[in-house]
Amino acid sequence: MLRPLLPAAAAIALLAVTCTTPSSPPPAETLVGDPRGAALFDRHCAVCHGRMGDADTSVAAMLLPRPAAFRDGLFKLVSTDNGVPSEDDLVRMLRRGMPGSTMFAFDWLPEADLRGLARHVMHLAIDGRAASIARTSAAAGRPLAAADATAEAERQLRPGATVAIGQPIVREAADLDAGHLLYERHCASCHGPDGRGLPGTANWPTDGTWLWPRDLTAGYLRGGASHRDLTCRIRAGMPGARMPPAPLSIAETDTLVAYVRSMIPEGAAEHHVQWRRTIRAAKVAQLPAADDDAAYGAIDGVRLPIVPIWWRKDAVHEVVLRAAHDGADVALRLEWSDGTQDAQAGHGQTMGDGVAVQFATTMDPPLLPMGSAAEPVNVWRWHAFDPRAVAGMTDLFGGQRHGSLDVAVGGAGTAAAESLRLGGPVSARAATGSGQPLQATTRWRDGRWTVTLRRQLAARSSDEVALAPGTPTLFALAVWDGAIDRSPASKSITTWHALELQP
Repeated sequence: MLRPLLPAAAAIALLAVTCTTPSSPPPAETLVGDPRGAALFDRHCAVCHGRMGDADTSVAAMLLPRPAAFRDGLFKLVSTDNGVPSEDDLVRMLRRGMPGSTMFAFDWLPEADLRGLARHVMHLAIDGRAASIARTSAAAGRPLAAADATAEAERQLRPGATVAIGQPIVREAADLDAGHLLYERHCASCHGPDGRGLPGTANWPTDGTWLWPRDLTAGYLRGGASHRDLTCRIRAGMPGARMPPAPLSIAETDTLVAYVRSMIPEGAAEHHVQWRRTIRAAKVAQLPAADDDAAYGAIDGVRLPIVPIWWRKDAVHEVVLRAAHDGADVALRLEWSDGTQDAQAGHGQTMGDGVAVQFATTMDPPLLPMGSAAEPVNVWRWHAFDPRAVAGMTDLFGGQRHGSLDVAVGGAGTAAAESLRLGGPVSARAATGSGQPLQATTRWRDGRWTVTLRRQLAARSSDEVALAPGTPTLFALAVWDGAIDRSPASKSITTWHALELQP
């Protein structure tokens, strides 16, 4: 439902620090923001996390879980005994992303860029901590010079020693009964007795980010499921998720990790990671008819994880894509589960089911899709009914206005498919209906949509991206479930993937 989609934006809680002023501050290595990392952050991260790392952006207000405010200096994945991430911790987090949120994987960046980003993120944390120290000191009547506040912040945010890592226990040799007792004592109060989490966690009081103790059985793990990964989360805690370290010996930790790993299905930990994938469109003599299930079944399907921008268990979480071309046209066949067919506009039904494929105009677009005025995207979009055909106006967010994002609501509409150009979220309303016709064949059967989009390879105008064999093109997907997505802003999305047409 959209009703809880966007509550009033919660204020970002600043980390209160009580600072003593030593006569001679301990030496601290001065961390300078990495220029390359700063540029990458501005391009890919600032739209959600804020340019200064405060996560106070209009996009951040649309997302749940809310993006982390790096200036608070609290991080979720750490391996140290003082809860401060090492550079390696941040690089691992960037490379994998944060499944269960719109923090996509940065695995497509080279190691040097990942380390530059990590250094810039820590620079923002130190800058935020220094500002907090300076405010607290001034309020206490002991004002600090900026350099002294920064030195103290660097000291506080210097990573500690890596927590001790024991040895993994093979499942056959694990004492699961002992592990179960440790789990009940240290984990079940948040993750539930069966590892599936507790109901009502969305209403737990937090700083607005929704900490959400994860369902261990579903694969929505913030970090990996290796012995080392789980040991770090247990022994070092997760400061940014308010999960404290467990006071366990190494042997007890090994036993608990073995039990937790027994709760995680094989392969589940990687199931929802939004790594960038390459989809190769097979070359065929002639594209099959859209209703030729046997022919499309012979084309390899690629499962693409997809995440709701406002978390809900009942949202769409994966799409299967099959792609082929015959040298003149390309066909994309998309399939996903949807328990209800929402194809009729009506009272309270402002959006129908739908899907969109966004094509980037460069191979280095900003990570969050939708384009911008400077870097537009070509969108192939199908909706079960056309929003232009309905009467009345409402903003996208159910009564809360965020810019000039308006769509029509109420009345009846017909299915619509078009290829259009978008230059950012605010351009969607004006662009709707301005595109060129797109061939779309759709079917909903047994709780599953099958949508086949087809277009010639050559661009029909400057608003479209030309597709050519041997030249990769980045694309991203968006899916709407009309039963729960009541506006264009509410949807499930993927990261960028590469489409390659085989010669």
